[in-house]
Amino acid sequence: MIAPNLMSDFIPPISVEDTGEYALVQMHEYNVNQLAVVDNKKYAGLITMEEVINSKHLSLPLKELMVNMRRPFVMDTAHVFDVMKAALEFNVRVVPVIDEEDNYIGIISAESCLRAFAGLNSVKEDGGVLELEKPISDYALSEIAKIVEENDANILCLYTDVDKATQKMQITIKLNTTELTGIISSFERYNYEVKAIYNETEYTEDLKTRYDSLMRYLNV
Repeated sequence: MIAPNLMSDFIPPISVEDTGEYALVQMHEYNVNQLAVVDNKKYAGLITMEEVINSKHLSLPLKELMVNMRRPFVMDTAHVFDVMKAALEFNVRVVPVIDEEDNYIGIISAESCLRAFAGLNSVKEDGGVLELEKPISDYALSEIAKIVEENDANILCLYTDVDKATQKMQITIKLNTTELTGIISSFERYNYEVKAIYNETEYTEDLKTRYDSLMRYLNV
């Protein structure tokens, strides 16, 4: 999933020639507090509602407001992971997309990015979920795949997190089966600590609740 497939068609950019007042009207119209700014077709930066209001000169064009706009962006060849990284690093809810010549192509909202990420991680597929823990020095993706496949199952998605305090790897795997007893026993024989087990209903309902809560937060 690359950036152009995630872009929101309904959030247009504004121009450096537009006034601060117009910027606020557009933010209200599209229910966002950040908008991409272009200079002709070139990407100029991202402006926030707070920056416009603090300028106190709403009748002036954006180029005269002396706002030091940040320039978060991804290239039009970027993957969804790159988009999420840019959003986190710049703490923004929209990420502009540009080409190699710095031309503005479009914008990706947090909602569209999260929806794509949810699909990428097989959220809608049937299956159980295991949360495992293993010392970082002993972590091997090939071993995890082997254990699962020896139990006639497959990994639909897997992600990890490192607990630096304990030097242990937190591993979450979504499987294509809800029959987890044999798989759990195999992991325990290989000295994995099974931290949590979710069947399909529990995991789906919990994930849906968290996802809906996040969507409501992003739309505030």
